[in-house]
Amino acid sequence: MQQPPYPEKKLFAQIANGDEKAFEKLFRLFYPMLVNYAVKYLNDREIAENVVQEMFVSIWEKREALKVDNPRAYLMRAVTNRCFNELKSKKLFYDVDDFQIPEVDQDIPDESLIAEVQSVISMLPEQRQKIFRMSRFEGMKYKEIAERLGLSVKTVEAQMGKALQFLREQLPIKIKESGKGFSN
Repeated sequence: MQQPPYPEKKLFAQIANGDEKAFEKLFRLFYPMLVNYAVKYLNDREIAENVVQEMFVSIWEKREALKVDNPRAYLMRAVTNRCFNELKSKKLFYDVDDFQIPEVDQDIPDESLIAEVQSVISMLPEQRQKIFRMSRFEGMKYKEIAERLGLSVKTVEAQMGKALQFLREQLPIKIKESGKGFSN
């Protein structure tokens, strides 16, 4: 007999009925992985532990209303959103150099952050905006963009540099020395 794709889904159903043992099992099952995941965003284990614990408290408080089809994705999304909120509260934001539309299996950044970035992108000149979107949202290489738009690769590089500089100036961003993720 084949096991259901998300056996943890049963835990959520039990939790919705107030089953504390199911909640404890869910916590023990996911807590270590979620803390490690949060540390990647927050660069601070103590804060990451607090974020994950608060997320679990919220699950318990809202247990009766929760309808979860994919527990792992739900928990990852909840932690991601809480990490973004934590970073925003400290005025630490997403590195625009790494901003891309996530793959289907990746977690999606906070919607207000995406809206803010999209708003600033829309202020770019049309050609620069098109180049930026093709690079960051469609994942195209500079050479591919140049061929499609009939431009030189150097022109595409220059336009991307100007777009990124504009975004850095318009968005409250701190860029980590490694050039990825978040900074303190």
